[in-house]
Amino acid sequence: MSRCCVIFDLDDTLYPERAFALSAFDAIGEWAEANLGVAGLNDDMVRLLDAGHLGQIFPLSLQRRGVDAAHAGHLLELYRQHQPASLQLYPDTTACLDACAARGAIGLITDGTVAVQQAKVRALGIGRRFQHIVYTHGLGGRGFAKPHPAAFEAMQSTVGRPGDRFVYVGDNPAKDFLSPNRMGWTTVQVVRPSRIHASATTIEGGAPQHILTTLAALPALLDR
Repeated sequence: MSRCCVIFDLDDTLYPERAFALSAFDAIGEWAEANLGVAGLNDDMVRLLDAGHLGQIFPLSLQRRGVDAAHAGHLLELYRQHQPASLQLYPDTTACLDACAARGAIGLITDGTVAVQQAKVRALGIGRRFQHIVYTHGLGGRGFAKPHPAAFEAMQSTVGRPGDRFVYVGDNPAKDFLSPNRMGWTTVQVVRPSRIHASATTIEGGAPQHILTTLAALPALLDR
């Protein structure tokens, strides 16, 4: 009987990415008040996040306070160096990981600065659950981020056996599902409320084959 290898995305799939951002913003706000004399910058960044300004949060928050945007690079470094005291998995995550592990192997593929993603995995306490973790930027930089196929190929060659069925579970149709679709994997999108990339546009060939609103429904889908 073939195994089912279930590979997960991290941010907004297993835990709310917003929680990490808010924790980092608080740390940045403390630094900005102590070093730039600007109070409440963390609240400004939250509003920009909620307004969808994902790539411009740091320069915009400074500009709106009349602070030299040249400090934006340092704010980004503070974000990347931030070590969250704790993060919480979504309530449906642990039972789903246990159920999937019982069916075969489970793995994790995640984009982002390696140190940042490793800090999230540590804070969540989930590293030992996975047979293999691929930090895509660690394969050679940002160019290896999803939808680049290298992470999926590495995962399949590392944990797969002949005849295994592979499933990828993610949230972002702009990048998560193109490569696994092309490789013949089953692809599943989990649509969480308040996910950061809720407005992401589905790329050609990148639509998920299944859409769920909770990981609690995944084991039953795998058994079809």
